[in-house]
Amino acid sequence: MAEKRKQRSATQEKRRLILSAAVRVFAKKGFHRCRISDIAAEAEVAYGLVYHYFENKEDILNSIFDENWGMLAKVIENVEEQSNELDAKLQAIVDFILDAYRLVPDILQVMVMEIARSSKFLKKPKIEAFEQVFQQLTRILAEHQERGEVRRDLDPKLMAYMIFGSIELILTGYLLGTIEPCMGEVYESNRRVFTQIFLHGIRGS
Repeated sequence: MAEKRKQRSATQEKRRLILSAAVRVFAKKGFHRCRISDIAAEAEVAYGLVYHYFENKEDILNSIFDENWGMLAKVIENVEEQSNELDAKLQAIVDFILDAYRLVPDILQVMVMEIARSSKFLKKPKIEAFEQVFQQLTRILAEHQERGEVRRDLDPKLMAYMIFGSIELILTGYLLGTIEPCMGEVYESNRRVFTQIFLHGIRGS
């Protein structure tokens, strides 16, 4: 039993190693310009070993999506459980995404530039996983709408898409260099301002 656990742990570690290498290569070269051999070289593993864990580049990209988009869904789920205030919920979601850019910029680049805008992710299972996060935020907004804290003339789902869409465009600006990523007090102020702008627009009277 112990030996099986050890083997399973080694397998998971090797898979993570390849995924991490793929993130770096995708971020540097772009999904369409890189090859499996590039990923193997970055991971410092044999070319054939990549195919032992993944069918192809698309499978690797799908795995990156599953792990990281699923993490965002979990964060929103925790936000719903831990806070009763709309301000705190939205701020926690904004903070998580913008902090992720500072901590793991390569992953954010792949998620935004290679996945969010890729037609390869229009298959039903991916659409459902993608939509889950928007449904979670829609549910939060609808709940506070029922409490009279959000304008009743606004569509909760449309608001959810507007919030995530705005965050995505800010990240795109960071990644393209058209917006200068800020640090320290300016960063803290900007992310609070971002949340407050939305709250100001959707608040009930």
